[in-house]
Amino acid sequence: GMVAAAAAEQLAAEVDGRLAELRAGKVEVHVKAVGNAPAPPHPRFHIDGSKRFDELVAYLKKSLKVDTLRVYCNDAFEPLQDESIADLKRCFAISGRLSLSYSLTAAFN
Repeated sequence: GMVAAAAAEQLAAEVDGRLAELRAGKVEVHVKAVGNAPAPPHPRFHIDGSKRFDELVAYLKKSLKVDTLRVYCNDAFEPLQDESIADLKRCFAISGRLSLSYSLTAAFN
């Protein structure tokens, strides 16, 4: 009943807290252009690990002044838009850096 529900709630809060902790902190990102995409004004930058991939894509679009952009992780796949940057780093970083490439049209898939 009540006790089990409260315990489950507390556990959920602890898990959320732990995820927030893991996602806290800056992630080093390296980006490069593919094909005819414009070169990045900032090829290396740090972004908050708690941000989502779509926020990083929005930042890149703004800095490149383009409306559409395909962004790839490790020259291989497009992460899900709601993936957290810290989760991507934990799974796919090379030497602790998140390596991204972008193109104006589909490049790798």
